[in-house]
Amino acid sequence: MTTTAPKTLDQLRQEARRRMPPLEGTLALKGLDGPVRIMRDKHGVPHAQCASTHDMWFAQGFLHAQERLWGMERTRRFFHGTLSEVIGEGTLNADRLYRRVGLMRAAHREWPHLEQAGREVAQAYAAGVNAYLDQGYPLPVEFEILGYEPAPWEPVDVTGRWKLIAYSQSMNGQLKLSRLQLLHLLGPRLFVKLFPFYPTDAPTMSPMAEPAGQRPLAELLKLYEEAHAQAGILFGTGSNNWAVDGTMTLTGKPLLAGDPHLAITVPCFWQVQHIVGPQFAFIGASMPGVPGVTYYGHNGHTAWSVTTAGADAQDLFLERVRDGDPPTYLYQGQWVRASVHVERIRVKGQAEPVVERIIETHHGPVVSGGPGGRGPAVALRWSGDEVQQTFSSFVPMHAARNIDELIEAHRQWTSHTNRVLADTAGGIAYLLSGQLPLRKGGPAHLPVPGWTGQHEWVGQVPFDEMPRAVNPPSHFVNTSNNLIAGYGFPHYIAPAGAPYRAMRVREMLTDGTPATPEKFGRMHADNLSIPGARMAQRIRRVQPATPLGRQALELLAAWDGFHRLDAAGGAVYEVLRWKLYQLTLGTVRTLLPDPKPGDDSLHVYLAAIEALAIADDNELLTHQAFPLKSWDAILATALDAAAEHLSKTLGFDSSQWAWGRLHSINMRHGIGREEPAASLLNAGDFPFGGSGDTVNNAGHEGGPSFSATSIPTYRQIIDLADLNNSLFIIPPGNSGLPASPHYADHMPDYLNVRYRPLLWDWRRIEAEKETEQRLEPQG
Repeated sequence: MTTTAPKTLDQLRQEARRRMPPLEGTLALKGLDGPVRIMRDKHGVPHAQCASTHDMWFAQGFLHAQERLWGMERTRRFFHGTLSEVIGEGTLNADRLYRRVGLMRAAHREWPHLEQAGREVAQAYAAGVNAYLDQGYPLPVEFEILGYEPAPWEPVDVTGRWKLIAYSQSMNGQLKLSRLQLLHLLGPRLFVKLFPFYPTDAPTMSPMAEPAGQRPLAELLKLYEEAHAQAGILFGTGSNNWAVDGTMTLTGKPLLAGDPHLAITVPCFWQVQHIVGPQFAFIGASMPGVPGVTYYGHNGHTAWSVTTAGADAQDLFLERVRDGDPPTYLYQGQWVRASVHVERIRVKGQAEPVVERIIETHHGPVVSGGPGGRGPAVALRWSGDEVQQTFSSFVPMHAARNIDELIEAHRQWTSHTNRVLADTAGGIAYLLSGQLPLRKGGPAHLPVPGWTGQHEWVGQVPFDEMPRAVNPPSHFVNTSNNLIAGYGFPHYIAPAGAPYRAMRVREMLTDGTPATPEKFGRMHADNLSIPGARMAQRIRRVQPATPLGRQALELLAAWDGFHRLDAAGGAVYEVLRWKLYQLTLGTVRTLLPDPKPGDDSLHVYLAAIEALAIADDNELLTHQAFPLKSWDAILATALDAAAEHLSKTLGFDSSQWAWGRLHSINMRHGIGREEPAASLLNAGDFPFGGSGDTVNNAGHEGGPSFSATSIPTYRQIIDLADLNNSLFIIPPGNSGLPASPHYADHMPDYLNVRYRPLLWDWRRIEAEKETEQRLEPQG
């Protein structure tokens, strides 16, 4: 992002200190039912005692605005599609996509239909945000750099924020576009090697078969990539979670763990908060802009942790559209009136807004193509575009006193997550939450024709038929974005992700040693790459052509698969994978229609490519897209190329080819690209172990930099025997204010996979408090 800061670094630091809000004393606020007592502990966590349930959501809004206002504003501009108004043309594609998808149109349509319980949550939270803004404190320094002030928050902004969360967890449209391109190129017999859930006898005739007709889909795929990059949304990220019951612990009570893998952001995506009310309380990782701790936390009785399910909640409908006033589209032999929305996107530095004329069919908004274009238009249908009642779940979820109540609280939940649950009575459970569409024609792995009526949504999978496991005989539950249910399950959920992290977690859980918080911490730190260890065995049959390639072969063949910082074999393996991608999917990419997809859309198939290479399955290589016809030849070429890259990057001494010299996490603020803002806002660059296949997850997109793009953005370990023994860590720190001592204070512990106590007992909180503040009702 381009900044307009005119100040020196010293001036910016002074400005950041001046803009620190008071965290002590007493404030009188409109909208409170009673007093709120806020104590912040030495780890930067705010703990709030509230007089009513309304005040709990109000206090959360106030606390988020107090320390995370910039992050809230940046995210709000994502789902409003107004980033370009303050950033400039560099975020225009993100605005174009989100205006077309219509996150705020969906939020406004939904608001009148929300149940009163859900409205009250959003209204109280927004009131808390605005109560802070009404104090007139200097805004965070980011607003000084960019030169504008935020608007007040509306309750519909809270529901719009949730629409963005739901959208980011169901980006199947992007995957379906890349599948279709690969299917057209490779044909069904070979395509199934990359996507094994596509039936080989499925119809292949498609209205996009001609190259000219593929352009709207290719353009949409490119727009997805660019918009998600501008918004900081990574495609194909994941998480880990697991829980064990008391038979596997020393205390006789469950332990639960979780760590979400998201794009690196400064400040962090999450903020840890502890909110106490008269009927219930909760603590955990909150999302600024949303009340509650809905993904990671506990309430004194139950605990929860999630991973993304990747559920198939989006379809792309190919539409035949005719221009007119109004435009019409073909459906079952009839031309039907479409609706039209005109969106005006203001762009910083431009006198006139960019105008988007968005046509909407009964399937959803047209997100690519349109009347007069070459090929059909593409309309998006996704579950979040419908009226949903997620916010009515907030009170029952946070107040649940056992596993059964917690499961039932998710009946109206809409985002698609794998939920691992536990309670103090000793129960554990797994639940797939969210609303899965039922389709007339079965699962739509690819874009489908919209004019036939054969692929309509006809309802949703009943909540009681969603996958779940309560107190399983295995005595544990775990997910890591792997296959959710076996092929005998009657409803299609999602394509399976790579199974390696789930396999490794299960291996460690069942190693015969008792589960303890310390063991769970070691599991979070585990750097074993299962596919890396397999490749280290496979590579021994390969014969590189160069001396450097043979050195690389020796290092990789001797590697134990652990991605430690000093692992030379690990460095060879990851660079080899990059070269393997270039020699396979990279060559395939050159044959795809323009505008060609980026690596982001094709990297999801690299695990399948690697599995074929390890298994020495050469059938895919019979296609003309692959000039080398055996995996031995491809791996030998890739190994020589990897060695050449390593020698140029790290020197000819192969003993210095350490993974930590290539792989780092760069804690960069979104507007910290230029000085002096970079020195103020960025939290540092650090060598980092792990990879995209390890439990200690640090995915990257290959070379030449190999810097991590996603990391565990929060870690928690919840001890249901004594909640005061629960642990967490949040990189870089819990505050979003660069002048705060808690802006980046967690990084040393985070890098060494150490933890901070997740304080629950109020006496301990009082003993370890740093500041105390009171909020009183005004008048």
